[in-house]
Formats: sequence, C-alpha cells, structure tokens
Amino acid sequence: MATVNLELESRPESLTLVRGVLTGVADLLGFDAELVNNLKTVVSEACNNVVLHAYDGEAGPLAVGLEIAPDGLEAIVRDHGRGIRNVTPSEDQLHVGLAVISAIADRAHFVRAPDGGTEVRMAFTGRPEIRTPVRTVDTEPGEDVPVELSGDAVVTVSPVGLLAGVLGRLATALAAHAHFSLDRFCDVYLVTDAIVAHAESAASGDRLSVAVAAADRRLELAVGPFRSGSAARLRADAGSGRLGSALSLLDVDLAVEPIETAEVWRMVVLDESAA
Repeated sequence: MATVNLELESRPESLTLVRGVLTGVADLLGFDAELVNNLKTVVSEACNNVVLHAYDGEAGPLAVGLEIAPDGLEAIVRDHGRGIRNVTPSEDQLHVGLAVISAIADRAHFVRAPDGGTEVRMAFTGRPEIRTPVRTVDTEPGEDVPVELSGDAVVTVSPVGLLAGVLGRLATALAAHAHFSLDRFCDVYLVTDAIVAHAESAASGDRLSVAVAAADRRLELAVGPFRSGSAARLRADAGSGRLGSALSLLDVDLAVEPIETAEVWRMVVLDESAA
C-alpha cells in the first residue's frame, strides 16, 4: 500500500496545498482523469467543511490522508473541531458538501472521533489506473526512524518515491504565499529537485517526511529521516554539475540534525531580490 499524509492548518488558502498534493500524486502514478477529478472534488468538499465549520471560523489542525491499494484507494480528511453532528441543519453549505461527497465516492463514512472532531473517509473501489510504479526502498527491519517535524505543511509519504510528486508543488505553493520573485520562485524547483534526486538512495527507510514553513521571502524545509552521513553526498555534488550543486549555486544553507541512527536535512531559501 502507498500512503500520503498531509498535516496543515484549516485556512481557505490551504485548499490549494491539498489539491496540489493530490494532483502531484495522481500525476506521478498516472491516475485516469475521471478518478483525479472525483478525488479532488470530494477531498476539497471535505476540507472546505473543516475550514467553514470545524473551528467556528478559526484555523485549526487539518489532516488529509491518501491510502492507495491494489483494489482501490481511500482518502481521509480529519479535524479536531466540533464535529459534523454538532452542526445545525440550517447550515446548507455543509449539507451540500456532504451530498456531493456521498454522490461521487463509491463509499463515504462520516465518523465522530472519540477524542473530538470528525473523520471523513471516502473510498473509490476498483484498481486505480496506475501507469507509473513507484519503487520501494530495500530496508532492514527497524531502519524507519520516527521524526517529528513542524511547519505550515507537513507531508509524509511511503514509499519514498512519492516525494517526487509532492515536494515541488508544496514548496512552490508556499513560496508564492511568501512573495518570492519569479526568478527565486523557479530556484525553489531546483532545490526540491536536488532533494528528490537523492531521497530514494539516502532514505533510512521506506517512509519520508517533509515540513515546509514560509515567511516573507523566506522558505524553510526539513526532510528526513535519512541515513546518517547521507548529507555528505549531497554536499559533494556542489560544483560537480549534478543536481546537488543547486544548493551551492543558489546559496541555500544546508544543516544536518542527527536523530538516533539517522539525520534530518534542514534548508533555508531566501529571496533577497526585493529586500
């Protein structure tokens, strides 16, 4: 099973990040157009309900998951707010959203979580039209080191190859929110390409997390877990003409944070063109 888990705040602009991640995974795996459209529609409706109702108009935690199996896929949207059952019948937007989800998904379950909030599970049965297989990483038991990352958006993928579908879209979307210039915006793609190029060979296991945080003309990325010492290979590419050299040529700081038997890569991309 392939999985993608995205954690972010329930703000209206967050829907762009959610749809970008879904599109990236769908493009990478080659889902057929109808499935892509249906998936983005139901997940968008569920996320929009969280934005509008879960936290009384305020921002709160929003989690979006995608589980892809040979016999179909399931999307999960989770919040920790007041829950669907506490919403009054007069809130028509919510009921329209639920009706759309129920009509499009093959199965839809709306569950009030025991610890508060709502979980919406939307399933599409039948084998997804996956044209591009994603390679798994050969790892020994126990090599998956748990990491806790924080940022405006945190995504965890398994297998690691799925990172290629989500990292660039996530980072550039947040770079746009951070008012990056066009030139520096394009540089962000080069940086994420460098990370993706090394991810599969450097990952400590078959699961990888990335956190992206954006401020005015500043983008911070944290990615891991990677095997201890793997950042040295990324640094060694500087000046070699390979993708890793982008970090040096584009003046991107790379810091390494050791965690147990692994490491997390931390990078800062600044846009000083308008400073």
